This record gives sequence, structure tokens and C-alpha cells, in this order.
Amino acid sequence: MKKIYSITNKTYPTSQLLKTRGLSTHHIEIFEEILISGKSNEALNIYFGYTKKSHCVVDHSRKVMHKLLGLEGLSKTEFKERIVYPKLYKFWWKKLLDKHRDKLTSLAVKAAYY
Repeated sequence: MKKIYSITNKTYPTSQLLKTRGLSTHHIEIFEEILISGKSNEALNIYFGYTKKSHCVVDHSRKVMHKLLGLEGLSKTEFKERIVYPKLYKFWWKKLLDKHRDKLTSLAVKAAYY
């Protein structure tokens, strides 16, 4: 059940705390939403129930990007620009995600919350 908090007459739902530390299905869902939706990070934070200025969406998507680079055998340092700006390279990331979707879902655990 999501809680609601209010700041300056705007209400935002808050997300429950994610219990899983490793790669979860929730991380993959967030990363895919970043690639498909084209929304800003603030809008995605609100959509997933995080605070407006939270870094959770960015951190969760980076976890998936690092895992994809590892599956491809690519270096994080060489592809740092693509990690920092995933929306500019969304077609490249989407191609990698589609290629390794089965492997990622087998590695990912089902999201659990506190």
C-alpha cells in the first residue's frame, strides 16, 4: 500500500522501500520505462512513487545498464557517456535490452518490499 504525502498542496505517492539489493524485476521495469516513455526523471520518480528529486530511478536504471554491459563484455569506462545519458542512446540500449531480456529476467529476483 502506497502512502501519500503533500508538499505545497501537491500530493505525491511514496513508494515502499525496496527490500532486494541485487538486480530485480523492478529495476528492469524502470529502465524500460526510461527508454520507451521519454519522460523526465522527475516525472518518472513521481510515476514510480519516489520523491520528485530522488535518485532511485537513475540508480536502478544504472544497475541494469551495468549488467547489460557485463553481458556484452563491454567496459564501463569506455561506455560512460552512454551510461550517463541513456536517453540519447535509447535505441542502442533498447537493442541490448531486447537481446539479453531472457538472461536478465532469469538473473533478476522478484521485487520485494519492506
